[in-house]
Amino acid sequence: MVDVEEKEYEQLRKLGQKFRIPIPEAFLELEVTDRYGKVIRKHKQRSRSWVRNAYSLLFTEMAGVAGYSGHNLQVKDTGGTVHSMDPEGYLAGAHSIGYSKMSPGKPAVIVPWYGYRSNADTHGILVGSGTVAESFEDYALQTLISDGIGAGQLSYVDTPLNTVTDVGLTKSCEWVRYFNNNSGGDVNVNEVGLVAYGTLTDDTARKFMMSRDVLASTVTVPNTGQLKVTYTIQLTYPA
Repeated sequence: MVDVEEKEYEQLRKLGQKFRIPIPEAFLELEVTDRYGKVIRKHKQRSRSWVRNAYSLLFTEMAGVAGYSGHNLQVKDTGGTVHSMDPEGYLAGAHSIGYSKMSPGKPAVIVPWYGYRSNADTHGILVGSGTVAESFEDYALQTLISDGIGAGQLSYVDTPLNTVTDVGLTKSCEWVRYFNNNSGGDVNVNEVGLVAYGTLTDDTARKFMMSRDVLASTVTVPNTGQLKVTYTIQLTYPA
């Protein structure tokens, strides 16, 4: 089944090159090490779960329109609140790196935001124990594994700068985050989320889930062990 599916993705990628419509892809990898640094578990799967937020933000940016709720382009933060962007004076509603603000007689000014870099369990790469199937309407993990050293918790390590590589026509962006288990017991991970942190046109910072994946099998992080999560986003350009 996997081989057939991967062949279909390869065909889709080639069609994207042929018709000059690059196809975005994403991959998720989890690696568990014990207290001695020995790798005891590796898990890798394709991420298929970009949610509505991701597509709404992409469309508003590419089309230069705001997130009018009437067109169902609004976004929902991780608290469940729906936001529609004010179109006045803006090149676009918002996107996952920053936003563009227009001033009379001046070019657009790109104001950067935090994106996926994080030192907390509120955004960036997040892990959870929920097992409910992915949905296009997901806006938060089902059951977040919180930052800490108590039972069922993991210590979230600061997210380093991302890396971008070029291999042929394919550009890849890799985000990595580490989680330490000092809880005194095993911690089971069943879901992974990618949450962006930034501002809309009201300049108020909020968190927006872009992707949520339920793992094909539970990944257990033993006490004193460490989990490394790598999220790779890639795009193959036409020749």
